[in-house]
Amino acid sequence: MPHIVQALRRKLFSFTALWLVAALLAACPGRSASPAATPQTGAAAQPTTQAANAPAASAKQGTIRVSVVRGAMIDTMRKLATQYMQSQPQVKVNVEEEPEGGAFEALIAAGNQPDMIVGSLGSQIGHLAAGGAVVPLEDLPGAANLFAKLDKATVEQLYGHNYYVPVSADVTMMIYNKEIFKQAGLDPNKPPATWDEFLAAAAKIDQLPALPSGDKIRGTVFWNEALTFGGWYWNVLQPIYLNGNQNQCLLLNRLGTDIVFDQPQCNMVGFFDFMQKAQKFAPPTMEKSFFSRSIGMWLQYGYSWEPNLKTAASKPMVIGQDVGVAPVPVPKQGDTAFTTYGGRAFMILKTTPERQNLTWDFIQFLMQDANNLVFLKELGYLPVVTSLKNDAYFKDPARQPFVQALEHAVLPQQFDAAD
Repeated sequence: MPHIVQALRRKLFSFTALWLVAALLAACPGRSASPAATPQTGAAAQPTTQAANAPAASAKQGTIRVSVVRGAMIDTMRKLATQYMQSQPQVKVNVEEEPEGGAFEALIAAGNQPDMIVGSLGSQIGHLAAGGAVVPLEDLPGAANLFAKLDKATVEQLYGHNYYVPVSADVTMMIYNKEIFKQAGLDPNKPPATWDEFLAAAAKIDQLPALPSGDKIRGTVFWNEALTFGGWYWNVLQPIYLNGNQNQCLLLNRLGTDIVFDQPQCNMVGFFDFMQKAQKFAPPTMEKSFFSRSIGMWLQYGYSWEPNLKTAASKPMVIGQDVGVAPVPVPKQGDTAFTTYGGRAFMILKTTPERQNLTWDFIQFLMQDANNLVFLKELGYLPVVTSLKNDAYFKDPARQPFVQALEHAVLPQQFDAAD
């Protein structure tokens, strides 16, 4: 590993930190993980109209385009856009599917970029900000009040500006199959808390006989195909790294100008050692997900996997009954279990002042408490508006472990260099 690190230092801007991590992980035996789905879930809350929640304003007019990922988010955003347009009858909000892989560069180069994107927390924000493609928000009307009501841990200035508004949060947790635990002679109410306990449980589970369907029961699973996604896969695994160094280190320094993961206190060696051992009890790819009922434990990036419980093999899975939720294991008893912030963020791409102002008005509407709650409930996310953490919806026992995990959640580095 030292010669690789030295090469990376010589070519820091040619080979970024995460690419090295992905390349090294690719050499580990048997790689795998898990897709986070975002179908609709929970009670269907009703959005509020701007007219009912904001002072009367001069009539606005124009058309803006909002780009979102495919799936349920399109339906939710279209519903909210319809409510906004009812209060602003001279405004048209077109919600469209974002280009494959979120590659907006071609659209920007052609001058055909959308006005707003619903991106992911992480290096995508830094990439667009470094390229001068997004609008700084801190000086816009109402920005100070909006940012003041958000969880401070989710708000970060990049290159001296606020380039995004966090709209929702996700965290990595360990979920496990209680029935498989019983079959393996493990206590379903005492999930592994340390790395050694995780590996021991995975070994026992991996020795169970195959299911009647012929599917082998595996101790764990990782979505190794997602190595091609770059930073996304690292965000899945990053809590293991953070737990290994007790949040002393990320991958880059605090300015994003150099790597730090090669330093002894960062314990990257411990991270790789645990991952190589854990991969022995996992299939090489996501051939079977946790919801096939053939996987014992799963380090899943996000609370937004909850809707998949409804489509589990044979019948729906239920948190607390056949599914347990626990923090990501730590090296030794007494260590703090950290997790990684995921989630979504609103960004305004540079177009014209008129379109940018109209887009900002739409974002302020979306971030009103009742409307933000619609987004969270329908798409299975956690709140970043601090007042919503006390909403009855998030007091549900099945959701509380995720809400509590936010206390030790770490925002992934969002510099362009982290990509």
